[in-house]
Amino acid sequence: MNSELDGKARPEKSGSNKNKLRKDGMIPAVVYGKNVGSMSIAVDAKELKKILKEAGSNALISMKVSEDGKTKKYKVLVKSLQRDPVKRESIIHADFHQVSLKDIVHTTVPVHLDGTAPGVIAGGILTPLMRRIDVECLATLIPDAIKVDISGLDIGDAVTVSELITPLDVKILEDPHAPVVTITAADKAPVEAEIPVEEDKTEAEEGKDESEAEDR
Repeated sequence: MNSELDGKARPEKSGSNKNKLRKDGMIPAVVYGKNVGSMSIAVDAKELKKILKEAGSNALISMKVSEDGKTKKYKVLVKSLQRDPVKRESIIHADFHQVSLKDIVHTTVPVHLDGTAPGVIAGGILTPLMRRIDVECLATLIPDAIKVDISGLDIGDAVTVSELITPLDVKILEDPHAPVVTITAADKAPVEAEIPVEEDKTEAEEGKDESEAEDR
Protein backbone atom coordinates (compact mmCIF):
# COMPACT_ATOMS: atom_id res chain seq x y z
CA MET A 1 0.00 0.00 0.00
CA ASN A 2 1.39 3.39 -1.05
CA SER A 3 0.62 6.22 1.38
CA GLU A 4 1.33 9.94 1.25
CA LEU A 5 2.93 12.09 3.93
CA ASP A 6 4.09 15.70 3.92
CA GLY A 7 7.29 16.79 5.63
CA LYS A 8 8.87 20.16 6.37
CA ALA A 9 12.60 20.77 6.54
CA ARG A 10 13.74 21.34 10.12
CA PRO A 11 16.88 23.50 10.26
CA GLU A 12 16.51 24.11 14.00
CA LYS A 13 17.37 20.94 15.94
CA SER A 14 17.44 22.15 19.56
CA GLY A 15 15.52 20.39 22.31
CA SER A 16 13.23 23.37 22.80
CA ASN A 17 12.36 23.35 19.09
CA LYS A 18 11.51 19.63 19.23
CA ASN A 19 9.24 20.22 22.22
CA LYS A 20 7.50 23.07 20.39
CA LEU A 21 6.95 20.84 17.36
CA ARG A 22 5.34 18.17 19.52
CA LYS A 23 3.03 20.71 21.15
CA ASP A 24 1.97 21.78 17.64
CA GLY A 25 1.09 18.20 16.72
CA MET A 26 4.28 17.53 14.75
CA ILE A 27 6.95 14.86 15.14
CA PRO A 28 10.67 15.59 14.65
CA ALA A 29 12.11 13.09 12.19
CA VAL A 30 15.05 12.27 9.94
CA VAL A 31 15.09 11.09 6.32
CA TYR A 32 18.26 9.41 5.10
CA GLY A 33 19.35 7.52 1.99
CA LYS A 34 21.81 7.55 -0.89
CA ASN A 35 19.86 10.21 -2.81
CA VAL A 36 19.09 12.49 0.12
CA GLY A 37 21.98 12.08 2.55
CA SER A 38 20.49 12.91 5.94
CA MET A 39 17.77 15.52 6.35
CA SER A 40 16.02 16.68 9.52
CA ILE A 41 12.29 17.16 8.98
CA ALA A 42 9.00 17.36 10.85
CA VAL A 43 5.83 15.40 9.99
CA ASP A 44 2.24 15.55 11.19
CA ALA A 45 1.75 13.15 14.11
CA LYS A 46 -1.85 12.24 13.25
CA GLU A 47 -1.06 11.56 9.60
CA LEU A 48 1.84 9.26 10.48
CA LYS A 49 -0.26 7.36 13.03
CA LYS A 50 -3.02 6.98 10.44
CA ILE A 51 -0.59 5.47 7.93
CA LEU A 52 0.80 3.05 10.49
CA LYS A 53 -2.70 1.99 11.51
CA GLU A 54 -4.06 1.54 7.99
CA ALA A 55 -1.00 0.35 6.06
CA GLY A 56 1.26 -1.09 8.75
CA SER A 57 4.85 -0.46 9.72
CA ASN A 58 6.17 -1.47 6.27
CA ALA A 59 4.05 0.98 4.29
CA LEU A 60 5.77 2.47 1.26
CA ILE A 61 5.31 6.21 1.75
CA SER A 62 5.39 8.93 -0.89
CA MET A 63 6.88 11.82 1.06
CA LYS A 64 6.92 15.43 -0.09
CA VAL A 65 9.44 17.60 1.73
CA SER A 66 9.11 21.39 1.57
CA GLU A 67 12.23 23.56 1.96
CA ASP A 68 12.76 27.20 0.95
CA GLY A 69 9.63 27.18 -1.21
CA LYS A 70 10.70 24.05 -3.08
CA THR A 71 9.21 20.58 -2.80
CA LYS A 72 11.13 17.33 -3.24
CA LYS A 73 9.56 13.89 -3.45
CA TYR A 74 10.95 10.70 -1.97
CA LYS A 75 9.84 7.11 -1.54
CA VAL A 76 10.50 6.16 2.07
CA LEU A 77 9.97 3.38 4.60
CA VAL A 78 9.64 3.82 8.34
CA LYS A 79 12.94 2.57 9.70
CA SER A 80 12.41 3.17 13.42
CA LEU A 81 10.08 4.90 15.85
CA GLN A 82 10.82 6.33 19.25
CA ARG A 83 7.87 6.34 21.64
CA ASP A 84 7.16 8.20 24.84
CA PRO A 85 8.27 5.96 27.75
CA VAL A 86 5.07 6.76 29.66
CA LYS A 87 2.49 7.19 26.88
CA ARG A 88 3.53 4.32 24.59
CA GLU A 89 0.98 5.30 21.95
CA SER A 90 2.70 8.67 21.55
CA ILE A 91 5.48 8.80 18.91
CA ILE A 92 8.18 11.37 19.73
CA HIS A 93 10.65 10.73 16.86
CA ALA A 94 10.76 8.86 13.56
CA ASP A 95 13.48 7.72 11.15
CA PHE A 96 12.61 7.28 7.47
CA HIS A 97 14.76 5.40 4.97
CA GLN A 98 14.65 6.76 1.42
CA VAL A 99 14.55 3.87 -1.05
CA SER A 100 14.65 3.27 -4.78
CA LEU A 101 11.85 1.24 -6.29
CA LYS A 102 14.48 -0.68 -8.27
CA ASP A 103 16.64 -1.67 -5.30
CA ILE A 104 16.27 -4.67 -3.02
CA VAL A 105 15.56 -3.62 0.59
CA HIS A 106 16.09 -5.51 3.84
CA THR A 107 13.27 -5.22 6.35
CA THR A 108 11.23 -7.18 8.88
CA VAL A 109 7.66 -8.38 8.46
CA PRO A 110 5.26 -9.30 11.30
CA VAL A 111 4.07 -12.89 11.70
CA HIS A 112 0.29 -13.42 11.99
CA LEU A 113 -1.04 -16.75 13.27
CA ASP A 114 -4.19 -17.89 11.47
CA GLY A 115 -6.69 -20.49 12.65
CA THR A 116 -7.26 -22.52 15.80
CA ALA A 117 -4.87 -25.34 16.63
CA PRO A 118 -6.35 -28.70 17.74
CA GLY A 119 -3.40 -29.02 20.10
CA VAL A 120 -4.51 -25.91 21.96
CA ILE A 121 -8.07 -27.22 22.24
CA ALA A 122 -6.59 -30.41 23.71
CA GLY A 123 -4.83 -28.38 26.41
CA GLY A 124 -1.48 -27.70 24.77
CA ILE A 125 0.42 -24.42 25.02
CA LEU A 126 0.90 -22.32 21.89
CA THR A 127 4.27 -20.55 21.90
CA PRO A 128 5.12 -18.01 19.15
CA LEU A 129 8.94 -17.96 18.88
CA MET A 130 9.21 -15.45 16.03
CA ARG A 131 6.94 -12.40 15.92
CA ARG A 132 8.80 -10.78 13.01
CA ILE A 133 10.72 -12.28 10.09
CA ASP A 134 13.71 -10.74 8.28
CA VAL A 135 13.11 -10.55 4.52
CA GLU A 136 14.49 -8.84 1.44
CA CYS A 137 12.64 -7.80 -1.69
CA LEU A 138 11.74 -4.77 -3.73
CA ALA A 139 10.18 -1.98 -1.69
CA THR A 140 6.97 -2.35 -3.68
CA LEU A 141 6.68 -6.04 -2.78
CA ILE A 142 7.00 -5.92 1.00
CA PRO A 143 4.13 -7.99 2.41
CA ASP A 144 1.98 -6.57 5.19
CA ALA A 145 2.52 -9.79 7.15
CA ILE A 146 3.46 -13.44 6.80
CA LYS A 147 0.52 -15.65 7.72
CA VAL A 148 1.08 -18.97 9.46
CA ASP A 149 -1.74 -21.51 9.34
CA ILE A 150 -1.86 -23.29 12.70
CA SER A 151 -5.18 -25.08 12.15
CA GLY A 152 -3.43 -28.43 11.69
CA LEU A 153 -1.07 -28.33 14.66
CA ASP A 154 -1.35 -30.88 17.46
CA ILE A 155 0.61 -31.13 20.69
CA GLY A 156 4.28 -31.63 19.84
CA ASP A 157 3.99 -30.01 16.39
CA ALA A 158 5.87 -26.94 15.17
CA VAL A 159 6.12 -24.71 12.10
CA THR A 160 9.65 -23.92 10.93
CA VAL A 161 10.88 -21.06 8.75
CA SER A 162 11.25 -23.43 5.78
CA GLU A 163 7.50 -24.10 5.88
CA LEU A 164 6.49 -20.44 5.60
CA ILE A 165 4.71 -19.35 2.45
CA THR A 166 5.72 -15.94 1.11
CA PRO A 167 4.81 -14.00 -2.03
CA LEU A 168 6.94 -14.50 -5.12
CA ASP A 169 10.28 -12.62 -5.05
CA VAL A 170 10.23 -12.19 -1.27
CA LYS A 171 13.26 -13.91 0.25
CA ILE A 172 13.34 -14.93 3.92
CA LEU A 173 16.69 -14.36 5.62
CA GLU A 174 16.15 -16.52 8.72
CA ASP A 175 17.53 -20.00 9.50
CA PRO A 176 15.27 -22.44 7.58
CA HIS A 177 15.28 -24.88 10.51
CA ALA A 178 14.33 -22.30 13.16
CA PRO A 179 10.87 -22.86 14.72
CA VAL A 180 8.36 -20.06 14.26
CA VAL A 181 5.62 -21.44 16.51
CA THR A 182 5.29 -24.59 18.62
CA ILE A 183 2.63 -26.40 20.62
CA THR A 184 3.82 -28.19 23.73
CA ALA A 185 2.08 -30.22 26.40
CA ALA A 186 1.06 -28.31 29.49
CA ASP A 187 3.16 -29.13 32.55
CA LYS A 188 1.45 -31.62 34.78
CA ALA A 189 0.76 -30.47 38.31
CA PRO A 190 3.21 -32.17 40.72
CA VAL A 191 1.69 -35.00 42.72
CA GLU A 192 1.93 -34.24 46.38
CA ALA A 193 3.55 -37.02 48.39
CA GLU A 194 1.45 -38.44 51.20
CA ILE A 195 2.93 -37.51 54.55
CA PRO A 196 2.05 -40.00 57.30
CA VAL A 197 0.28 -38.39 60.22
CA GLU A 198 2.39 -38.72 63.32
CA GLU A 199 0.69 -40.25 66.34
CA ASP A 200 -0.03 -37.78 69.08
CA LYS A 201 2.88 -38.26 71.46
CA THR A 202 0.81 -37.41 74.53
CA GLU A 203 -1.85 -40.03 73.79
CA ALA A 204 0.82 -42.61 72.93
CA GLU A 205 2.66 -42.01 76.15
CA GLU A 206 -0.57 -42.19 78.17
CA GLY A 207 -1.43 -45.53 76.57
CA LYS A 208 2.04 -46.82 77.39
CA ASP A 209 1.71 -45.76 81.05
CA GLU A 210 -1.69 -47.46 81.38
CA SER A 211 -0.31 -50.68 79.89
CA GLU A 212 2.60 -50.71 82.32
CA ALA A 213 0.27 -50.05 85.25
CA GLU A 214 -1.93 -53.06 84.37
CA ASP A 215 1.14 -55.31 84.15
CA ARG A 216 2.04 -54.37 87.65
